[in-house]
Amino acid sequence: MRQKQRGQSALNRDADYIKRTRAGDLHAYAALVDKYQSMVFVLVRSICRHAEEAQEVTQDVFLQAYKKLHTFRGTASFKTWLYRIAYNTAISHIRKVQSRERRAQDYKAQALHASAQTTVQTPAYAEEEQDSDEQQRYEKLRLLVASLPPKERLLIELYYYKDLKIDEIAHICSLTPSNVKVSLFRIRQKLKASMETETGMGKKEKEKEK
Repeated sequence: MRQKQRGQSALNRDADYIKRTRAGDLHAYAALVDKYQSMVFVLVRSICRHAEEAQEVTQDVFLQAYKKLHTFRGTASFKTWLYRIAYNTAISHIRKVQSRERRAQDYKAQALHASAQTTVQTPAYAEEEQDSDEQQRYEKLRLLVASLPPKERLLIELYYYKDLKIDEIAHICSLTPSNVKVSLFRIRQKLKASMETETGMGKKEKEKEK
């Protein structure tokens, strides 16, 4: 009950900030930026290759959101509306970069190389004391998630790490809820297969060392 009240209170504050921003109060919009900047950056960073890129795109997201604020109707939460702008802006940026470079293979290689530096939020259970094998398994999964194509990585980020609902993700990514569910299932299957392959290779290496 309290959590629901806090959520409603947050929505009311957002509505107040939006109303004041539309009236010309830039301090109100600055409050929205402060509130959502970190969340938007994490989302954008899951799509962009480099942190510097993500910073620039994040700034562009809030500029675009400010320009489009008059189109916000409140049918979805401001956070969901903002996430959709962030998604579209980041994808547009990636397409422009790929168009300039015209080297899809190079992009894929750089994305894999950057995977070691990609920040993935650690689930609560991983903070508990774990044995070596479990820690290695989690690290492999983290790297596999980081090396997924941007759109697949984003779905995992939104569903598992941001705890967004299927309908919210569908709205952000311009997909149907069914497509989101199917995509998540396929990504999980892909990760499972990759984990099994990695585990099998690890066992063979250990056997060779004996």
